[in-house]
Amino acid sequence: MSSPFSRRTTILVQAVSILLFALVSAVVPQYAFVIFLLYFIVFMVLAMKATARSMKVPPRSELGSPIFKEPNAVQAMLTDKMLQAEMGRQMKLMFLNLSMVFLVFILLPVYSEYIWPFIAERTGLTESNLLDNFVRYLGMYMFFIGVMQGSRYLLMRGQQPVQPVFSARSFAVYRKGVVLDERQFIQFTQDVCFNAEQERKFVELRNSKSKATLTRLYTLEVGRLVEKLREAGLGECQPQA
Repeated sequence: MSSPFSRRTTILVQAVSILLFALVSAVVPQYAFVIFLLYFIVFMVLAMKATARSMKVPPRSELGSPIFKEPNAVQAMLTDKMLQAEMGRQMKLMFLNLSMVFLVFILLPVYSEYIWPFIAERTGLTESNLLDNFVRYLGMYMFFIGVMQGSRYLLMRGQQPVQPVFSARSFAVYRKGVVLDERQFIQFTQDVCFNAEQERKFVELRNSKSKATLTRLYTLEVGRLVEKLREAGLGECQPQA
């Protein structure tokens, strides 16, 4: 499902995080790891709460009667022969992201022993004051991010982008949105569109602005589901350029 934060907000949070990490490392390097750990825990908790709040199922009195119900989406899911390959690519990307973390630890001595001394010699920076230390750690975090993004680009270059697959075991479509597994709700806003895959027995809901996949609805009655989604006011997604 899509992130609870917009792309602009995510980029802003990442930029502020880099500045914060650099400042903490410069002021109290001995406590930097603990502070970073607490930061990530708090950020993850806030993200999960924001997601849960945005996907909270409204009262049934507000939803009305369902216009389409699929109590056993797994039955249709098992007919999708391409799903296993998609999940494999998704797992590959997950392990790739984890490997990038280990790469950062490997490159830490490289930055400390070679890159920073080279920069300090050329710029006249030392580690005798707060500003110089801040610049040192800011450069280090930017270097790590550059290495991680560059490595990911080189490894994934030429491959089809991996879209996360989120599929419910059961779902019910209402005029205001869809309830997934009786626990989560996706509202039908003007930014929500759908793509139907008749052969693979699913309809995918997407955000037309961010192009993010919201969920995948598996059913043996794809045609009827499409009809009901149109009835709820959704349209097909425009082909990506």
